[in-house]
Amino acid sequence: MGNKVLIIAFATFFILSSVVLMIRGKTTKVSDMTTDYFNTLQAQYIANSALNIYLNKLRFNKNLRGDFKDISLLGGKYDLSITGTDSVLIRVQSRFMNKKAQASVTTIWDNLTIPPVKSGMSISSSNIDIKFSGNILISGIDRNPDGTFGNSPSVAGINVETIADSIRILNEIPNNVRPKITGVGSTPSIGVSQNPSNFMELLNQYIQSADIILQSGTYTTGTILGTPESPKITYIVGNANFAGNASGAGILIVYGDLSCSGNFNYQGLVIVYGNTAISASASGTSSIYGSMIVIGPSVNVTATGSAIINYSSRAIQNITQKLKASKFFVTNWIDW
Repeated sequence: MGNKVLIIAFATFFILSSVVLMIRGKTTKVSDMTTDYFNTLQAQYIANSALNIYLNKLRFNKNLRGDFKDISLLGGKYDLSITGTDSVLIRVQSRFMNKKAQASVTTIWDNLTIPPVKSGMSISSSNIDIKFSGNILISGIDRNPDGTFGNSPSVAGINVETIADSIRILNEIPNNVRPKITGVGSTPSIGVSQNPSNFMELLNQYIQSADIILQSGTYTTGTILGTPESPKITYIVGNANFAGNASGAGILIVYGDLSCSGNFNYQGLVIVYGNTAISASASGTSSIYGSMIVIGPSVNVTATGSAIINYSSRAIQNITQKLKASKFFVTNWIDW
């Protein structure tokens, strides 16, 4: 009887030991599977997080391009590349422990809204003071930046918002300068129309999308604020004086007074605005091809020498096609 009990005890122990070993083996396999699953998820999370980080950077820097290698994030690493122009592709490869993941996203920049151009120069103010002299030209006759005639209909040389303003300006223009204010209608060409009701909203859009932000100062030879091939949105906080051979193309926004002298040349839209008295002056052989807008409660406009402010549909069309807002659309997000 004792031998039977002993045999049964040993058999029971063997069976229980086998069961425990089986359970431990399965537990180890389950644990390994759980760890692998977590590592896979973490690698994918790192890839997607990297995309979100660089989408936000791209929103503040539209020119951000290149390869970014071996960047640490959330306990892992990733490599990222940004390529393209209007359509931008961001690709990322991530690593966490022994697992890898990839993700990519394609974005398309939103175009800027350019307001209708009504004149070579537009003035919006309840108190306008102008001083024109010399061999200046303010024209709404379409010309290309090289001086040749364009193909678009003429607009006003100068545009204001009320008939009373147009009469006041007409009386202030010297007789020898009147033939130099050209455009649609009689000479001097002065039009009357309101700025778009959403103009300040558009202005804020331009400021938020600025490629170049500068402080008050004098900018001379060597200053280049964009080119016709690569126009830029420039926002200057404070008074700006352009002299020498400074140049630019795109949209130039000055929150303060603007002075253009020497041989300053700009192609595109120039906006000068402020909440106090604003002064805009052009002298020497400076030129603006596109359009100029001056806005303020009190505006003083001076043009002397051989300065040119000329409507150019080509310059406006160029910035309409090439300048982009800081807003973009995500069209294709893939992770694997």
